[in-house]
Amino acid sequence: MLVNNNFSSAPPAYQRRSTVVLAVVVSITIVMVCVPGRWWAAAGLSLIAVAFSFSLLSVVLAGRTQVVILGWVLMFPLGYYYLSFPREHSLVTLDRVFLGLLFITACFASHLASRKIPEALRRSAVYWAVFLVFAAVAIPRARTPMNSLRVWLEALLFPALLAWYIVRHFEVRKHLAAMHSATCVMAIYVAALGLGEVILQQDLLPIPTGGLIVAGDYGRDPRDAATQILIRPNGPFSTVNSFAIVGIVSLCFLLFLKHTLGQRMPAWQRVLHRLGVAAALAETVMPLFKSVLISLLAILLVDAYYEAGRRRFRRLGVLFSFGFVFLSLRMLLPVVFEERADPLTFYARIAQEKQTLALFMEHPMNGVGLNNFYEAAQSHESAAYKDADALDTPHNNFGAVLAETGLTGFFPFVASQILIVVAFWRIRRADSSESNLVWKTFLFLFMAFSINGLSLTIIYFGDANLWYMFVIGVIYKFAITGRDHLATGELTFPSRPWLNPGITERDKE
Repeated sequence: MLVNNNFSSAPPAYQRRSTVVLAVVVSITIVMVCVPGRWWAAAGLSLIAVAFSFSLLSVVLAGRTQVVILGWVLMFPLGYYYLSFPREHSLVTLDRVFLGLLFITACFASHLASRKIPEALRRSAVYWAVFLVFAAVAIPRARTPMNSLRVWLEALLFPALLAWYIVRHFEVRKHLAAMHSATCVMAIYVAALGLGEVILQQDLLPIPTGGLIVAGDYGRDPRDAATQILIRPNGPFSTVNSFAIVGIVSLCFLLFLKHTLGQRMPAWQRVLHRLGVAAALAETVMPLFKSVLISLLAILLVDAYYEAGRRRFRRLGVLFSFGFVFLSLRMLLPVVFEERADPLTFYARIAQEKQTLALFMEHPMNGVGLNNFYEAAQSHESAAYKDADALDTPHNNFGAVLAETGLTGFFPFVASQILIVVAFWRIRRADSSESNLVWKTFLFLFMAFSINGLSLTIIYFGDANLWYMFVIGVIYKFAITGRDHLATGELTFPSRPWLNPGITERDKE
């Protein structure tokens, strides 16, 4: 019987290739059988991470940072728990990577469209830079300089850099709808986490630097059924303060984006908007901060002043609904209500101002050191007012800056705040629908930070500051890229006008 052996008659080169392929297949089979499954999982995750890194780098170097920015808006609250390494004293965080990518883009993507920052805003930035210099000088005087340096970077420098990048490079008007959707989703899951913490009475995403705060009869055992305790949630953030501030900023931002999009929103996005606004409002109210609630009521009053007719009555109806909520809380959880309405907390704030002034008078020029108030207060006798002792922390933005950086840091800090109001007021002078919307939104945001800054030291919360300055940068960039602003004469055009869609030679005339 004859057998036609084609393999034996094949050329030697083909035989060698076939042998190599067979050897590779056999080797892969042996490896797949012998190597543990977790090693394959680790290899697969590593491959995905490398591919993601290269794709992200290509996006950044190409100048398409809108994907990075929108992704950060969607994910930044979760980054503090899931994307911080190591868990304690993190060196790599989502915010640091995000700012680093934007910096790389600004340095290497030379074709990126840029816009000159108007003079009015530049003056505020210059005074903020002077404040940063004197705040940095105050770092070595702190007992823990590394903690002070972290606060300086994450709470003071990074938010300013983010706002600069947004105003300079981000094409806001092209991505209004995407920012709206991302903000809605972010607000919904943050509020859901907070509600889950209230229901389950535990911190669902604990962060080493954070901790839960409770309202009510927290001197008794929480397992006692008669004890009235209400968790004040922090959600994915390290503090309750950041949870509330991010909520009120998100609320103002969503209402701003809704007005800019107008009738262009499809039905599904209008539904998402209602859910997002409700979530942001819940996020604002759930921590039961008196200063946050006062700022929210003040915003509603100012908004009612700007509106007329049926819209004004709608705002007033919301105010009355808050009163109904407070009465319900007093009936359902009287101990919680009494604890939150206790006048001793107000007296403690007055005692704290006395302590802040005493520390300032001892170091009037250079302060006691950035983020060093608590350590400095331990060596002094605590102040008191009507049986309430000082809290040993500033609980006031202006007091913290005055006591910790002295007059050298206080004056440029105040000047920068005044000048940013002036910058937005100049936009208001255009007296158009867009300029009025921008001014009103900024006024609400500034009121929220200023009123809460008189009761909380929110200037040191990096997460809340980043979100606040991002929104400030977005609404300012929206204003200076609109046709309203062209008439004011403050808009300057870059040398390559074709990189700015929507601006033509006729606009410049």
